[in-house]
Amino acid sequence: MRTLLFILIVGLYVISCSSKEQNFLESKDAYFGLTPPGLTPEVFALGFASDTTWAEHCQVAVSPDGKEIYWSAWSTAHKTQDGTKNTEQIFYSRFKNGKWSKPALAEFTKNNPYGLNGGPAFSPDGKRLYFYQVKSPWASSDMNTYFVEKKNGEWGTTPINVGEPYNTSGQDYSPIFTKNGVAYKNLFGKIAKFTFSDNKFSFTDSIVIYKNYRQLWNFCISPNEDYVIFSDMRKDGYCDVDLYISFKTDEDKWGEPINMGDKINTSTRERFPMVSPDGKYLFLMRHTKTQDFFWVSTDIIIELKKH
Repeated sequence: MRTLLFILIVGLYVISCSSKEQNFLESKDAYFGLTPPGLTPEVFALGFASDTTWAEHCQVAVSPDGKEIYWSAWSTAHKTQDGTKNTEQIFYSRFKNGKWSKPALAEFTKNNPYGLNGGPAFSPDGKRLYFYQVKSPWASSDMNTYFVEKKNGEWGTTPINVGEPYNTSGQDYSPIFTKNGVAYKNLFGKIAKFTFSDNKFSFTDSIVIYKNYRQLWNFCISPNEDYVIFSDMRKDGYCDVDLYISFKTDEDKWGEPINMGDKINTSTRERFPMVSPDGKYLFLMRHTKTQDFFWVSTDIIIELKKH
């Protein structure tokens, strides 16, 4: 009887641990253990990812399992080779041994210490991390997308150029993935659409979200491709670049974009939207003094869709 009871207790413990492992994003430790935001955007990870010692840049990247968070920032600690300008670098924190690690410089960007490294984005399976590099600062034609792969729980340290057809002679921002085997890339006004299969990109089409709207910098398309969030500067906005959202119509077209309102947009600049892998939070970068990351409940998207 005692043996049976012992086996039962062990079995329940294993099931409990397995459940916790599978649902990390539901645990109290997810997102640095922060209290989730409501319908009003809050600074994300103040003093950690959003830090006054650097100026945040590009979208936040949360791994599909929630245990790694990457971001990029312009840092005074990392200068161009002549020491006259700051550079953009990628930083990360990882949940390991029951706690989040202190922010650290990504190992795979150390091949480009004097250039620009930014725009981290996870592949849907979490086994690749994409990002852009500019080897000659301020030369956009030198911008290319690279990736590293995870093997045995560790990321590679040598970036691999994605190559054609994804990389071109223009600005090659990081890909935006959906659940439908599709990847998108911003072309400033138009969007390049690729099929993504077996870790390979195949160009399929160029699309326009909505006439007379343009997508500045990187944008966000939902995993199910039922809405897209992007930044644009328009007369009906709040005096600078704002975030707009477009929902798919019943005819499978993008509807007229909606300004996301004064809870999201301010008189300063908002850009680089990203929705968390569990679909619960919208991240964005706001041009505060140090360009902080903000996050807000995606319930605000549901509210906008009702109007």
